Amino acid sequence: MGERKKSWREIDKLRDRSRHTRRTEEPKSMLEKALDDPRLKKLYLKEAEKLFLGPKGTPEHDEALKRLKESYGKRNFEEVARDYVERFGLPDEWGDLILLLDLEKSPNIVCDAMEKAKELVSTKGPLEKTGFISKLKVLSMTSKDPDVSEVAEEILESFD
Repeated sequence: MGERKKSWREIDKLRDRSRHTRRTEEPKSMLEKALDDPRLKKLYLKEAEKLFLGPKGTPEHDEALKRLKESYGKRNFEEVARDYVERFGLPDEWGDLILLLDLEKSPNIVCDAMEKAKELVSTKGPLEKTGFISKLKVLSMTSKDPDVSEVAEEILESFD
């Protein structure tokens, strides 16, 4: 008598063992396995984000920003602020940007900071917006530099 006929289940099992069939799941790389852990994924994304920040993603930037915040209200604030802006440009964070509005001897930085803050104010709450408008009113009336007064007035008019 002949050989018994194989069932479809047995045929499918043989196909799965074949070298010619593709596996539906490729093995994960070390990076993919690491990214399955939420803590490691968060750390990895933070490091990747730093690459896109350019110079602002470096430890030097973090140190310079810390110096800027610590020097606010002190004699060396002007110097520290100018150094920061020369090296890294205007800060990206609202609070850090608002600090620059108190520079008396750097009208160009103040004007640029006002313009950048104007762009960000729509993302802020009513308290920050009111504080910014108040600061602009003070600058428009008390600044010794005509450019600062003019830019402050123009921005104030845009809020009406």
